[in-house]
Amino acid sequence: MQPGEKTRAPLRTGDVDQPTESLQLMLTVVFHPELDRIGASMKLGTLDASGTLRLVASVIGRNAPLFSDGLALSEPHISRRAMGLKQHPRGLDVSDISTQSHTQVGRDKSSSMSLAHSELSSGVAVRFGHAVVCWLRLVPETGLTPVLDAGGFAGVSPEAKSVRRLIDVAARCNLPVLLRGESGVGKEVVARLIHKRGARAGKRLVCVNMAALPESLIDTALFGVARGAYTGAEKRSGYFVDADEGTLFLDEIGDLPASLQPKLLRALQEGEVQVVGGKSTTVDVRIIAATDAHLDNRVDFKNALLQRLSGITIKIPPLSHRCEDVGLLLLSLDAETAKHSVALNLSAARESHYIAAAWASFCFSALYKAWPGNVRELLLAAQRNALDLDAKRVRRPTTEPTKTKPLKITDRQLVEAHEAANYEVAETARRLGLSRQAIYRRFRHIASVKLMGQLADRDIRQAIADVGKDLDALSRRLKVSRSAIAQRLRSMSAGK
Repeated sequence: MQPGEKTRAPLRTGDVDQPTESLQLMLTVVFHPELDRIGASMKLGTLDASGTLRLVASVIGRNAPLFSDGLALSEPHISRRAMGLKQHPRGLDVSDISTQSHTQVGRDKSSSMSLAHSELSSGVAVRFGHAVVCWLRLVPETGLTPVLDAGGFAGVSPEAKSVRRLIDVAARCNLPVLLRGESGVGKEVVARLIHKRGARAGKRLVCVNMAALPESLIDTALFGVARGAYTGAEKRSGYFVDADEGTLFLDEIGDLPASLQPKLLRALQEGEVQVVGGKSTTVDVRIIAATDAHLDNRVDFKNALLQRLSGITIKIPPLSHRCEDVGLLLLSLDAETAKHSVALNLSAARESHYIAAAWASFCFSALYKAWPGNVRELLLAAQRNALDLDAKRVRRPTTEPTKTKPLKITDRQLVEAHEAANYEVAETARRLGLSRQAIYRRFRHIASVKLMGQLADRDIRQAIADVGKDLDALSRRLKVSRSAIAQRLRSMSAGK
């Protein structure tokens, strides 16, 4: 600084000096019969710092507005004016304004909902027609771009983008990485991506599940054993030596016994492992550890080791926190299962309205499940759905029924379609190509089918006594739709 030069203003970096980030109201395609549409999103408005939601569209329909892939909903069974949006001081009103296609909103598949900002931040499902499912949610403005990589971390949500950013950070350095998240969120997938994209990609990735190793063998398995160290002991290199110059992935690190934690800490700090019954060996290993346990306050897990493992910490969110990604995950899983196990065969949705509607129903329900097993559980549920579809296709006509030939649909086929549609009359009509009036006329002559208007209040109360107030359980018990039950319960409550 030269004499007489004026003092410059200091940089201001406190949180209070940072502008508050606006939230974007995004509509993301979770399922569409044209599978390449899955993951496309559109911006419907902005929630600014003052709490005002400013919409850029008031109507969503078949031909407008356009998603990020340059196309509108573009499905022939959706009305040109399918859903209306109207801002109010505390949130957003959404409503079905279609004349024929029918739009469903929220867990109860309502025709209209008034959503507070907090509900929009959590997200709400929207089903257009019979085959398109979207997720409406307020998210930070992050420039969402779908990523579908059969060997990667697929997703369009802000949470998925954050994980991918940290994967790239971890791949550019050699720091230890700690992956945290529930069972089944994809911790091993992330570990493999870090190794694959890093400088050690050409070397070995050794994966070890600590929970699967007997406590008495963990020491020798990790660090190796010298010949004669104990009776019958043969020389064996441990996982650290096997992964020399590469990466060692230690899954379920919380199951590492306290007695071995100092040895692991030394290996991390000094690059030195103590062979059981032998000399110390120097290794060059990059450590990635993973856990679904809360290790921070565990008395049996050394804080020094936890700090050393946490060179970079990546928290992988549960599936229920990134619902936009369900469709992309199914596509990724479909690519994997096509080679082995039960193939999902999602591409059949392009050719069959039945299959498109069935997968749309699956995705809509998936958006409101807790998924304690996360992506692993989603895959199993999707495979069961695929098997169920295969079984039902054997019993269905080889061609799609049309309104001009309704009499070819037998009572049994009608009942099966009604059950597959979760007892929604409108959905049953769409699947069979009939009008709702025709469905109601047919149901009058089928004794096994009961509509909500045919059930007495005592039937509802008895079902509640048997299975509780869970709407899904009541729907299965009474064989009527979840939305009809919800409306009936509100009516019964108001009449008290």
